[in-house]
Amino acid sequence: MDLTGIIRLSNTYGSDPELVLAGGGNTSVKDAETLYIKCSGTSLKTIGEDGFVPLDRALLEQTLTKDYPADDAGREAAFLTDVMAARTVPGETRRPSVEALLHHLFPQRYVVHLHPALMNGLTCGREGRRHTKELFGEKAVWIPVIRPGFVLGKRCHSVMEAHGVQMGEPVSLAILENHGIFIAADTEEEIGAILEEAIAALKKAVSCFPEQMDAEPVDGAAIAEIRRKTGAAHIQFRTSPQILAFLQSRETAQDLLVPFTPDQIVYCGAEPVYVTDISQIEPDSIGGKILLVENRGIFALGQSEKETELAMLVFLDAVKIAIYAKSFGGPQPLPEELIQFIVSWEAESYRQKEAKK
Repeated sequence: MDLTGIIRLSNTYGSDPELVLAGGGNTSVKDAETLYIKCSGTSLKTIGEDGFVPLDRALLEQTLTKDYPADDAGREAAFLTDVMAARTVPGETRRPSVEALLHHLFPQRYVVHLHPALMNGLTCGREGRRHTKELFGEKAVWIPVIRPGFVLGKRCHSVMEAHGVQMGEPVSLAILENHGIFIAADTEEEIGAILEEAIAALKKAVSCFPEQMDAEPVDGAAIAEIRRKTGAAHIQFRTSPQILAFLQSRETAQDLLVPFTPDQIVYCGAEPVYVTDISQIEPDSIGGKILLVENRGIFALGQSEKETELAMLVFLDAVKIAIYAKSFGGPQPLPEELIQFIVSWEAESYRQKEAKK
């Protein structure tokens, strides 16, 4: 199969930090028999032919009717085994994206899954579903927040099938609560047009936009104290008037203390730590990668420069989501039970390992 088009789409959107950060997002191209999907943990910005793994669509389709174990761990392990078995190349070691089944569900040739902060202001807004209906009408389907993996695939299958029956055409824009968007079309041009229209509609609906969040100088003594107390080898710092508006108190910081999306958990950890002063940090008390200091700013912590940089980029994206979400009923984070599922989910643990490479 010719992968030129999907590589071009992937590199184009993967190079835009307003659409994709770190190893987030995924893409695919298909014919009637085979789905070529991005390997888990691969960067869209630099992906080439070796970043896509071919899957047998007939075997993916069979997973929709299989009777998997009821418990989370058993179900997802069995589902993963079946997805890995759908790889068409003997001896294949590359791992397909965890959302391979969703890509298969779209009949269109190309599928692009992105996590734009602007769009996630909508998906992470308390009134996101209502605004989706107002902005896109029947052009889009809304997928309520749900466990990723097989359960998400089954829910999308049900919603997309019902939409097809009602509208007489397949879904081309799926909006997933606390997650992102899926765009499907038969040509590269159609993918671009759908995305451009969606972004334009959202920009008109938003009343407050994020400002620039550049690096700021911070005194060496503060960095040294944080490093001594946390053991972090690398530390980055950011602040801005909008960031400081969140960090006036623990109460005003609430919208930043719980993750909005799975990617935030992968790259930043599940629980940012909030302190009123650096002196309050207890030795070895910070298990995550983000430290919020009242009236000061955001510190990203890591054992490598890459880990630290990605944590900061993704957390600043969460700040943008919180700002955008004010236009859609106010910020709504992931439910606690879903956070715990993602923290212990093997697929996300795999992504975390890949992110550190």
